[in-house]
Amino acid sequence: MTIEWFGEGCFKITETGNRFSVLTELPTRESGLNSPRHKVDVIINIFSDLSDSLFGQEKKEAFLISNAGEYELKGNFIRGIILSINKNLVKSAYKLQIENIKVGYLGMMTPKEMTPEVGNFFSDADVILVPVGGGDVLDATAAAEFIKQLEPKIVIPMYYKIPGLKIKRGELDNFLKKMEVKSANKEDRVIIKSKDLENWGEEIRTIVLNAL
Repeated sequence: MTIEWFGEGCFKITETGNRFSVLTELPTRESGLNSPRHKVDVIINIFSDLSDSLFGQEKKEAFLISNAGEYELKGNFIRGIILSINKNLVKSAYKLQIENIKVGYLGMMTPKEMTPEVGNFFSDADVILVPVGGGDVLDATAAAEFIKQLEPKIVIPMYYKIPGLKIKRGELDNFLKKMEVKSANKEDRVIIKSKDLENWGEEIRTIVLNAL
C-alpha cells in the first residue's frame, strides 16, 4: 500500500500494483490548494447532506462515498461512522481495509467528537490519518491524546500549516512535540506492507509527508 498527501485532508491510498485506489476529501477552493487530477476507484467525502442517499453513488468514473455505511469494492472494505449532524450537514470519518491493513481516516474530527464509540471504531486501526492544526479540527494536544488512546502502529498528521494554504492552521511542530518526536524526515510517499506490521511491537511511528 502506498499513501501520498496533497495537503489538508486529501490523501491518495493505492493498493500494491495499482489494482485499487482512493482519494479522500479534495481540497476546497478556499484552501488555495490544487486538487489532484488522478484517476481513482473511489472518492471519499467527509461531509454530506441528509437528503443524500445513504449509499455511495457513481460520479464520473469514480465511486463516491459521502456517508457512513459499509462498502466493498474490488475486495477492499470501507466503513464510515457519523461524527456529528449539524442541521442537515452530516460529518463522517472512515476506516479502510486494503491489503489487510486497516487505515483510520479521522477527517475533520473535533474534540467533542472524540467519543468512546468513535474510539472503539478506530481501536483496531494500524494506521491513523489525524488532523492536528486546530480551529475546526483537532489541535495538537487533542490529536496526541486520541492517538495515545488508540495506539496505532503508524500515525500520519494532516490539516496543518503548509506553504500556499490560505486557511489558518497550527504548526506541525506542535503535534510532533506532543508525540515526543525529536526529528521527522519528510517523505513524498510511504509504502506500508502488512508483513512489516505483524511484529511491529508497541512503538507508534509518526510519519510526515510532503504535500505533493
